[in-house]
Amino acid sequence: METVIQKIKDRSFLELLESREQLKRAILERDAFIGFHEQPITFEPTYRVTVGTCEPDGKRVPSWTDRVLYKGDGITGLAYTNNKNAVASDHLPVIAKFSVKAPVAPKPQWDVVFEHLPTWFSSVPLVGRFQINQQFYKEYGSYRDWIGVFPASIDDCTSASHWIYGATCFEQVIEEEKFMVCEFTDVPVGTYRLGYFAVHLNCLVGLSKTFQITDQPNSQR
Repeated sequence: METVIQKIKDRSFLELLESREQLKRAILERDAFIGFHEQPITFEPTYRVTVGTCEPDGKRVPSWTDRVLYKGDGITGLAYTNNKNAVASDHLPVIAKFSVKAPVAPKPQWDVVFEHLPTWFSSVPLVGRFQINQQFYKEYGSYRDWIGVFPASIDDCTSASHWIYGATCFEQVIEEEKFMVCEFTDVPVGTYRLGYFAVHLNCLVGLSKTFQITDQPNSQR
């Protein structure tokens, strides 16, 4: 502990990152956070400090316990530092700034387009959003159309594990765009798609990308 604190005072603390620092080692050895990256650290360890100050409290070996990792294409790190103005805790918060280039969304090929769903917890009702091509609905829509939860690989588009009538969905407006919202309860763990079945056409006219439902992990401190 004394060695680390002295290196912080001497401004030579970055030497500590050249050794087998735990998080960097875990990423390199693919034990955790596979595929994630981190901007170069140039700031002092963020834990453990005396509340109200930025100084190590001498009760724990100072460490970089607060980090920001990123993963994905088109992401460029612009800044990475700790916040010495927020001293209400024994941790110093970490701030990261990025530039993100998002690809242009392709024009939809479905008459009903579902919003992509992230990984969902089985303990939470499944909520999906979709948009309907209004011209399609005028010509072929029905109050008996239904939205279903299907397995990732669909063998029979008429048999969903869960389904509701489209007429029971409610409307939601986000940044002046209208979405329809469907909700399902008690969907078990698995990999699924949402689909919109048009009864007049007797086929699916909208299908989401695959998404996963998992059990919620136990949170322990």
